[in-house]
Amino acid sequence: MNWQKLDKVTIFTGTDENGNRYLSQFLRDYKEAFPGTDPNAGCQRCLDDYYQKLIKHLSIMKTVKNESGFVLKEKYQNIPLKFGSKILVNNSNITKEIGIELLKRKNGEKLFDKVPDNLEATSDKEDLTKLKRGELNTRATKLGLDAKSYANIGEIAAAIEKAESTEVKETAGEGTEEVESSDTSKETETESTGQTAGEGTE
Repeated sequence: MNWQKLDKVTIFTGTDENGNRYLSQFLRDYKEAFPGTDPNAGCQRCLDDYYQKLIKHLSIMKTVKNESGFVLKEKYQNIPLKFGSKILVNNSNITKEIGIELLKRKNGEKLFDKVPDNLEATSDKEDLTKLKRGELNTRATKLGLDAKSYANIGEIAAAIEKAESTEVKETAGEGTEEVESSDTSKETETESTGQTAGEGTE
């Protein structure tokens, strides 16, 4: 259900074409997005908070680009990372490390519509999902990310991976510029030495 297309009043009081209350579906999706929570349907102030939080969460998820190379089948969206895990994996928060972990399951390849070709190159990367949330928050903050805006470990791990990947590319680019600058300086120095030698000969 795309909750961003419905206003708050409709979600709280309306029903779908089958007569099912939107609120029941909304709270179910809220619990999936924020594992471990126990929404209180009888608290209006609480419902307002749930609405704001889930809509913000959905907006963030839309901006997260899946660069892992893994694409889960639609029916496996929000699958637990492991048995009993609170981390729910979908195509918005999946990373290469998470994809590899899911692929290790029996018949794991059947979970996906698509898997990357270069799995060996990615298997040695750090699995951020094994870190504690506090460690991830610290790491995210150092990268200039708003750690509190990510609902679970899967989301923040994906954001960190993307930010660190970008940082590495930028650093590599700066290194290339320094080499080019150094080469230019050497050329200038050589030309200057040549000119001085020529003047001495005259």
